[in-house]
Amino acid sequence: MGSVNGPIPNRRVGHAQLRIRPTALSCAPAGSPRRRCRLPLHLFDPVPLRTLPPNAITAAAMAFGLASVHQSLSGGDLKLAAWFVLLSVLLDKLDGSVARALKGSSEFGIQFDSFSDATAFGIAPAALVFAAARQLTPADWGPDAAWLGVPATGLLAAICLGYAVMTAVRLARFNVTTAALGPYLFLGLPSTLSGALVCSAFLAAHEIGLDARAPAAFAVFPWLLLVNAALMVCNLPLPKFKVSKHPAVKAFQLTSAVAVYLLIPLRVGFGVVLLLLLGYLAVGFGWLGPRLWRDHQAAQAA
Repeated sequence: MGSVNGPIPNRRVGHAQLRIRPTALSCAPAGSPRRRCRLPLHLFDPVPLRTLPPNAITAAAMAFGLASVHQSLSGGDLKLAAWFVLLSVLLDKLDGSVARALKGSSEFGIQFDSFSDATAFGIAPAALVFAAARQLTPADWGPDAAWLGVPATGLLAAICLGYAVMTAVRLARFNVTTAALGPYLFLGLPSTLSGALVCSAFLAAHEIGLDARAPAAFAVFPWLLLVNAALMVCNLPLPKFKVSKHPAVKAFQLTSAVAVYLLIPLRVGFGVVLLLLLGYLAVGFGWLGPRLWRDHQAAQAA
């Protein structure tokens, strides 16, 4: 997923194309002993109004990510922390749509979106899993636990830190390869989808009562982070979520999108959200992604 406030025209692969507004120079008269040209200094850069709504949505997504980190690391409500990440997911998809509708895409929006994603889908899920593993499964990840002789707390911290770093690597890689891959493919697991997967699984487990009946099930979440970290930087092709032209497929996609945008704000049906995400990954990685990749390779060779 990982929206970037809409497509940017004439974007080069590997380098964001900067647009510098010409500014009149103030120069001393020709022939003067010290001829200097001074660039007028503005306290703030001008901001086109049409870019404000999508960037405000991006800022809100980052704020929810930071609120999630606070809930996790301050001993707060872990379910609320996971829900904040899912709200960031919804806003991350919304900011790109708003930017395209208002023609408010910008190079600034691309970079700002990446910082927001690194916070909401990298740092926040890592903080959630770190806190949840220690609180809910101390026998596996507490101060006295060990994995193959390695202190569990140190291993847990390394996994969570590695996940956050791989999220940043994923976002940087996406920014420099998206133009080359075209509008239909990702390589690897998008950071937005990774954060949604971790947090919807966490909330679905609570929804079915595993926190009371089988809290040991939460011991797998650090390993889920490790798998997701590898998937984010791998080269497995995954189709982007584009609305299909086929009536039946289009109806299913729109129904799924409406369900997600209703269930998450209402804080119900996280199991349904999780199943939809897993179905998308299974079909995308297992069938449609490789098919689109072969078509892309054939088009490049033609």
